[in-house]
Amino acid sequence: MYLGLLSRAARAWREKTGVALRFDVLPKRATVPLMVGLPALVTGAAVAFRVTGWPVWLIAASLISAAASIGCHLAFVRLHRRTQPRTAA
Repeated sequence: MYLGLLSRAARAWREKTGVALRFDVLPKRATVPLMVGLPALVTGAAVAFRVTGWPVWLIAASLISAAASIGCHLAFVRLHRRTQPRTAA
């Protein structure tokens, strides 16, 4: 499901901007742990909730995932702006 959402987001980004969503411009030390860690975090929180019944696991996982996703988005936008050619004013 995670990869399906990621592919849909990449397609929407490409249609909106005309630029393919490229992970090779982002540092691997940041993208690989997130690509593995976010699904593991969300799945682990669901298991912990089922075992303990405490919704705090789901809330914490959602907040951490949202913060990581926003951070990645901001980093990607900043890197994308750096690679844009500057036009003379």
